Amino acid sequence: MTSYMAMWWEIILPVLLMLGIERFLVLRYLRTPEQVAWVRRHGWLHPNAISRARYPMGFISVLLLHLGFPRLCFLFFTFWMISDITDGEIARRCDLHTEEGETIDPFSDKLMYSPMLIYMAWTGWLDPLLVGLFLVFDVVGQVSRRFCKVKAANLFGKAKTFLVVVLLIVVGFEWIYGPLPLLGRAIYPLTAICAALAFCSTAFKLIPNYWYANILSIMNLVCGLAGCYVLLAGHPPVYALGLVFLGQFLDLFDGRAAERWGSTPRGEVFDDVADGTSFGLTVGLVVALSFPSLTLGLVIGGLYLAAVIYRLVRFVVEKRKEGVLGGVGTFSGMPSPAGALLAGTACVFIPSPLVNGILVLATSALMVSRVPYAHFGRTILPKIPKIVRVLVLGLFLFMLALGFRRDEYTAPLLISLVAALTYLVSPLFWKEKAKPSDK
Repeated sequence: MTSYMAMWWEIILPVLLMLGIERFLVLRYLRTPEQVAWVRRHGWLHPNAISRARYPMGFISVLLLHLGFPRLCFLFFTFWMISDITDGEIARRCDLHTEEGETIDPFSDKLMYSPMLIYMAWTGWLDPLLVGLFLVFDVVGQVSRRFCKVKAANLFGKAKTFLVVVLLIVVGFEWIYGPLPLLGRAIYPLTAICAALAFCSTAFKLIPNYWYANILSIMNLVCGLAGCYVLLAGHPPVYALGLVFLGQFLDLFDGRAAERWGSTPRGEVFDDVADGTSFGLTVGLVVALSFPSLTLGLVIGGLYLAAVIYRLVRFVVEKRKEGVLGGVGTFSGMPSPAGALLAGTACVFIPSPLVNGILVLATSALMVSRVPYAHFGRTILPKIPKIVRVLVLGLFLFMLALGFRRDEYTAPLLISLVAALTYLVSPLFWKEKAKPSDK
């Protein structure tokens, strides 16, 4: 308890104060046209200048750590990573976005965290192989900006940068305060996820844009198939549910990727096949295996799977019949990812077969109903401040890393169940209504 209290007063509180001061200054002094004009006249406040100022700061952070000043290193490194939020805000508010900045900003981020990763791998805190893979993908991604049309960081690149910072924070806490069971167990899986995100970030720069949506669907399908294998091989259902969570994260963006960059002729059908596998078949198996009677479990799991397939087919048929192009803002019935979250989490987390049966059947009924549900990605998510979205994304990936440890899944499952139940009743208080459609 003493270590955690010291962490709060020495690290967490100062970092929150720095972030609060940064937010106050940006919001307070970039409100009026006169303030914006003043910033535009001073080159040292331009985003590219702030990004270039970060170039040596990663090396200075390593020097501070090597000389025996870990707390000062922690705060110094965090200050300059917060400046990455500042330059983006200035670019948007002052219309100072440049094509050069799309290359400079991610390059400055790499110069911030790469020296720290190398030093921590050299001192044994991080796995050298995973760090090496991460850096190779990162360097290839940076070099690809010289010949790629789209130079700005993509979704995977932004998630990678944020999660690398989370990884360094976790290692920093252990470095300063000694072994911390909850955090220490997350270091290796966090490193692995960072390497995977670095690969995806680079791959999505090199692959034609119209394949983005299909790749996300393929990854979702792989998650579903892997989840089925985990269950049939007799592994704990929570691992399969973790793969479903990852599939839901991927599914959140495949439709938007198709709208922005296009897709192949059968991309929409392929997306439904991936959804049916991850959110239907995998979760249906989770449901079936959660009941003491396998026969009863197969019946309830089969009903759930049938409900998912029905709504996915209904979506394709009705969307084509109505001539709807692109995405929708409101669903007719609970969307299948939300149904999977509720049914799967309940069957893994709640020990009562009766409660699970009621929740699964209620979920199945809501999926085939016409109750209007707001689209989370298109309707709810845009209303959430960007900084909150980034923090939630980091928390999601951090919980996913902890999920590799069987004894650390209670909190993530409880949070997921509460989120799913909140969405279940959301039609009662969500005011924005639109023409219902399916997903």
